[in-house]
Amino acid sequence: MQAIRWRFGGLFWRLTMSYLMVTLIAALAIECAITLIPLLRDLQQANVSPLQTVEKQGATRIAPYMDNISTTSDAQALRYALAVPLFDEISHDDPRLTFVAILNQAGQPLTSTSCASSQLLSLGTQKCAQQTQQKLTTLQSYETTQRTIREITSLNRSSTQVIHSLPTGESLIAVSIQSHGKQTAVTLLVVINGPVVTQSTRTIQLQQVISTLWNYWQPTGFYFIFLSTALGTSAGMLISHNLTRRLRRIAQATKEWSRGEFQMTIHDHAHDEVGQLSKDLNNMAEQLQMLLLTRRKLAIMEERTRLKRDLHDAVKQHLFAVQMQLSAVRVLFPKDANTPYRHLVEAEKLALLAQQELATLIEELRPAGLANKNLALAIEEMSHDWSRRTAIAIYVRIEQEHPLPVEIEQALFRVTQEALSNIARHSGARTVNLELLGQAHAITLTIKDDGHGFDLSVARQQKHSIGLRSMYERIEDIHGIFSLESTANGTSIKAYVPIPATATATAAE
Repeated sequence: MQAIRWRFGGLFWRLTMSYLMVTLIAALAIECAITLIPLLRDLQQANVSPLQTVEKQGATRIAPYMDNISTTSDAQALRYALAVPLFDEISHDDPRLTFVAILNQAGQPLTSTSCASSQLLSLGTQKCAQQTQQKLTTLQSYETTQRTIREITSLNRSSTQVIHSLPTGESLIAVSIQSHGKQTAVTLLVVINGPVVTQSTRTIQLQQVISTLWNYWQPTGFYFIFLSTALGTSAGMLISHNLTRRLRRIAQATKEWSRGEFQMTIHDHAHDEVGQLSKDLNNMAEQLQMLLLTRRKLAIMEERTRLKRDLHDAVKQHLFAVQMQLSAVRVLFPKDANTPYRHLVEAEKLALLAQQELATLIEELRPAGLANKNLALAIEEMSHDWSRRTAIAIYVRIEQEHPLPVEIEQALFRVTQEALSNIARHSGARTVNLELLGQAHAITLTIKDDGHGFDLSVARQQKHSIGLRSMYERIEDIHGIFSLESTANGTSIKAYVPIPATATATAAE
């Protein structure tokens, strides 16, 4: 059984390889998803220009304060309400942000900041305010900043967006935020470290994706794939081992059942499909065992019935006749000494017939005549023994080339046995002809005697017709044809049995 378990290509290895492949594919899919999602997010963010980000976030954040922003004089309150949240949102999309300021229509700063909310907590409010004021003073000293403010606040401006480069290499972005009346209310001033590209042309390329995957997978990605594959394979081996072990139990039990050992049961208490299969097979084995026991009891009862009939029809009748002859001797012997002698001779003959009948019955009770021999040899030996016991001449002709299935040989052997027994008891024949002729696809058994025959209609109503019915049923069970003819010159039986094609092919091999 171990060889079957570990044979490559068996169920155990197929299930294990299935778990291995599923786990490997799942791990690769997870790794690709984890790697590509940040990559796609970065590319999406890269495709949005800083100018678009500033304009979108500025309009969204400042719009609710548009009505009273110009009248608010508390710069610190505006810093926490507008400037710092704007700085956080714009820096989230573009981390290069260094300064945010909101100007009124005259170009005067309403509020400004150079710190995000996290920096306010770490540096402190006062230090961030000093840093912001220093940054604002530096920006106002640049001619570029003054020109940018004039362009964005001029009544003759041609655009609501202005971008200039500062002497420090930074980019200054000015965006006008308009009120509902399409009039400029405030100007959003933003400083970003480095140049600004107004329209991104960055696209995803296969080489870039492969490179990103390779960089992300070294080395943690390979560790994850290796660990997942190892765990999946281990789980697959455990599950496969459990399943194949349960299937081996079923195979071992069915092997024992094929040998007739129905005491063995499958111990599987699981509530899955294999467990239900085990329960069904156990029930089937129990039913088969009960069926075999029932058939065995029926066979014993049938054999007892046949013996009872044979003893009643033959031996008992002969012994009764012997008793009558001896009774006659007892009555006649005192009167005449010569007359009883004839009755004693007749009683001796009847006792001899009873002895022959008992010998025939004992011969039928011996182990099967087919043991360790084929049908032809068994019938030939049985015929010669029967002729020697009954003193009836028998001529046997057997022509059989191919071996027959066991059930056909047993049926023909029993029919021959029953026919010869009936001839010896009832026919009064002196000679018998027996022919067993085998063909390619059928075999024929013919037995003829020269006895006095009998009336078939009357015989079917008598007790000894059980033997005739038994022969008919045996041939019918093997899908054959049984016929019987009887006249005053003798009786003839014939059994024609077709040979299954599977049996013929097996014999040819």
